[in-house]
Amino acid sequence: MLEKKTTLRLPADLWREARAKATIEGTSLSEVMRHLLDLWVKGEVEIKDREELKVLAREAFGMWADRDPDEFLMRSRAGLMERDKEVEDARLAV
Repeated sequence: MLEKKTTLRLPADLWREARAKATIEGTSLSEVMRHLLDLWVKGEVEIKDREELKVLAREAFGMWADRDPDEFLMRSRAGLMERDKEVEDARLAV
């Protein structure tokens, strides 16, 4: 199975507590995250409070303190799609 490496931004205290618990239980944070993401994708775990997630995101990564991360990412993706279209048009000499 091909694996994809990624980076997560977590509040330092949450990371320390999670890492300590994983160590005590003889597992890794990567394994915990794979398991939780698998459950979430299958619909077996529900994220109930999006506002709480936004607060966590802001705490973990200071740049979100002044903006809504969902809106920022949506605009960023739209800008990337526009740029990709321009590049494709230029490549095809449209």
